[in-house]
Amino acid sequence: MPAFKSEIVDSHQQLFDWSCIPSAVELVLKLTGQVSTNYYDLQEDWQNNMGGTFANFDGLDLYGLQFSHKFKAKRDDSFPLTDLFDTISNELTEQRYVIVSLPCSGVFHTAIIYDNVQDNEFIAFTKLGKGLTCSTAQLIEVWSAIVDIKGTDILVYK
Repeated sequence: MPAFKSEIVDSHQQLFDWSCIPSAVELVLKLTGQVSTNYYDLQEDWQNNMGGTFANFDGLDLYGLQFSHKFKAKRDDSFPLTDLFDTISNELTEQRYVIVSLPCSGVFHTAIIYDNVQDNEFIAFTKLGKGLTCSTAQLIEVWSAIVDIKGTDILVYK
């Protein structure tokens, strides 16, 4: 499993209310050593782009990592949950973080999956708030949350 590096995660800030997607990508770049911990260019460019999605990063090469948007299917009973969970597990086995879209206070927010703690459960972290009041939150029932919303999309990289 990829490491949870609290010193990097805790020092990272989400700069704008609607910059969670580029913030998560920046965190992956920081956690994988591709950029310095003071890198915020993606959020500065994005700012409060409320219309942005993982698709904005699909196929994008950033500092040696190529990002790919996966599982774009409609969230319903036909969503390929088994394939999604297999993909997440495989990414973790390959020591890669997985950016995921999860419900949070009535909207969707990004989190970064970094561990598979037991059968049918993942652990992720997210950043809540913005700027200096931004804090790190651990999410321990990610698998269950994804099942409850009948699927979700992810952003992976190689």
